[in-house]
Amino acid sequence: MVEVYLLNLADRLELPVEKYLRYFTAKRQEKILRYKFAADRNRTLWAELLARSIIAKKLSFTVEEVLIERDALGKPYVVDSEIKISLSHSKNWAACSIGEVASGVDVEEDFADALTLAENYFTAREYRELCELDGLARGEKFLSLWTIKESFAKMTGRNLDAALKVDCANILGKNFFVGNAVVGVCAERGNLPENFKVVSLPAQFATVRKRR
Repeated sequence: MVEVYLLNLADRLELPVEKYLRYFTAKRQEKILRYKFAADRNRTLWAELLARSIIAKKLSFTVEEVLIERDALGKPYVVDSEIKISLSHSKNWAACSIGEVASGVDVEEDFADALTLAENYFTAREYRELCELDGLARGEKFLSLWTIKESFAKMTGRNLDAALKVDCANILGKNFFVGNAVVGVCAERGNLPENFKVVSLPAQFATVRKRR
């Protein structure tokens, strides 16, 4: 069964990331520091630390012993492990899906230009459904569809533009709602989670040794 975990980043987005870079390889540190804004650096950093902390607990490892790399398409994977993951972040949230089967997860909060995006990318049926709604109802419906499509792309490795054109009725996915955010998760049949978990990161991060 795939599990979905969320971390609220509202109180972390403007914090310096330097003290946490010790948990990452030099290559990954460079990638994180390329982001211009502190908020983007924090979102990227904490999404990975969220996954690593949960995997470490499951395997009785230290966070430092859990390594996450990216394949040629940029998809994250856990080194020397059968555990499969997907990562996402948006505004105030970081999310990860973890399991023994492939999955994809996406979290979103912004539904600006919903109709324009839907007209360009969604199916005709989905676009008509959105046109029948307005305000918050339209925003939630749009994000529900978008997150399922994007998590489907992450799970399958499909190009996002192509995945957005797939009708959600044909995708095995599920939505969760937390605050102003919508989460979409896709997984193989019988492996969709019943719920999600909002977690806090362990205090041990302050003492992990620097990776060389």
